[in-house]
Amino acid sequence: MKNIQSKIYTSNALVEKINALKNEGKEIILCHGHFNVIHPGHMRFLNFAKQKGDFLIVSICKQEELDPINRGLFYTQEDRASGVANLEVIDAVIQVNSDIIELINELRPDFYLKGKEFEDRQLSIKEEINAVENIGGRVIFSSGEVKYTTTSFMNDSIGNDHERKLSNFINICLRNNIDLIKIKKSLLEFNKLNILVVGDTIVDQFVACDPLGVSAEAPVIVVKELEEKTFIGGAAIIAQHISSLGAETHFFSILGDDDPSLFVQKELNTHNIQSFLLKDDSRPTTFKIRYVSNNQKLFRVSRLKDHPISKNQEKVFLKNIYEIIPGLDGIIISDFVYGLITPQIIEAIKRAAAKYKVKIFGDTQCSSQVGDVSKFKGIDLITPTEKEARISLSDPSSGLEKLAQSLIDKTNNKNIVITLGEQGLLVYSKTNTKYFSSEFFPALVSDPKDVAGAGDAMLTGFSLGLSLGLTILESAVIASCMSALSVMRIGNISIKSEELTNYIDKLIRYKELNTHTQTNKRKTSDMLLL
Repeated sequence: MKNIQSKIYTSNALVEKINALKNEGKEIILCHGHFNVIHPGHMRFLNFAKQKGDFLIVSICKQEELDPINRGLFYTQEDRASGVANLEVIDAVIQVNSDIIELINELRPDFYLKGKEFEDRQLSIKEEINAVENIGGRVIFSSGEVKYTTTSFMNDSIGNDHERKLSNFINICLRNNIDLIKIKKSLLEFNKLNILVVGDTIVDQFVACDPLGVSAEAPVIVVKELEEKTFIGGAAIIAQHISSLGAETHFFSILGDDDPSLFVQKELNTHNIQSFLLKDDSRPTTFKIRYVSNNQKLFRVSRLKDHPISKNQEKVFLKNIYEIIPGLDGIIISDFVYGLITPQIIEAIKRAAAKYKVKIFGDTQCSSQVGDVSKFKGIDLITPTEKEARISLSDPSSGLEKLAQSLIDKTNNKNIVITLGEQGLLVYSKTNTKYFSSEFFPALVSDPKDVAGAGDAMLTGFSLGLSLGLTILESAVIASCMSALSVMRIGNISIKSEELTNYIDKLIRYKELNTHTQTNKRKTSDMLLL
């Protein structure tokens, strides 16, 4: 890989480079923008752009071009240029100090790439389009290929991928002045919080199997059951996480009149969780069995009913919620679309929470159901997956920033976190102006054992951090650590305070070691220059 600084060109040097490439018959691609925070959405866009030609240039707009009201939310042009130059897919970076039209005429690219969102507002970049077409170039609108899974395992060893993610994570903390020691100390304050979790309960059973082969009678996989383990899941594991981390915890849910409901009640009592559990003999307690062989899931069987609760059940449910809301710091609504979280319950909770200034955090998990996360409006946080965000907006192709902006506009929520599975998470926050701030946090684990409970653990981390008064980015550190701890083991097991503390301790030690190494490298470099 080239030296980062060698990729950052002056105008004259870049023109000279391009002329030489064109003499060899090479095609030039140009992308222009602010590129403030590099995230997977940018990588999709840039990888797509690189496929259009031979030499990919990214031009970084100058600070003066940014909205003056929101200019303080951006890194300097030099920092943004260095961030882009660090990407292997990029061949050249140039900082625009004059005008993009002038740069287009100087570089004469064969292709000029803009995000998909500009296709619907071409008038805003009409001069750029005309300039490209006047030199015989072609303007292409795309945000790259939307992917819900990562293929990084095909290109990197787990060790290299983990080291890169960890290093990027620490650099993000440094760039945003996130004090990991402060965050570690804040964990001791969780015991001051009083949190209510409302949502669907799931009982998760894992059955370890020994594969025997394929049946001779039909093409059916045959396995032998070895042992089973049962955990509480859904909204119940969020309550268990919160209790294990020291906060006073209330849990409101609905169960069937069956044996799994007794298991749930026993688990909740073991963790001293104060519960109000509606019993409904018209539905079983949601029960999911996962058959596993050598840590690989073979298939899942779900036993559930998802019809809405009755009006009488709704009234009883809300009556009990109203009684405890005045003493709460936060409310987590975890909706798996099994009929408990009705529109009336969401609106009633919002009204009561607003009266007592209680924060609300919402999540709709609809991996195998039909749900819409945008039904949560005007609250403190929602945490959809990228797919859930696209479904709620009927938007299959826009870039991630446009997707997040549209979801913020539609819901008027203060913060939105778009989760990207094994890649990590994108944090978006409303500002006092029309702009929104963003940051990308890579996932801290590259070889997860079980990702099923990662979203619940992440939501727990964000909710506790924000309820305590931490910023969304400080809370993102806690959420990322919670997710990492969750995926390192099979089954929903509540994360204890000492586990979270120890994990953040590891990040602190890595940061100190990394800072020490960088300092020594700079000293060595300075000595060589003398």
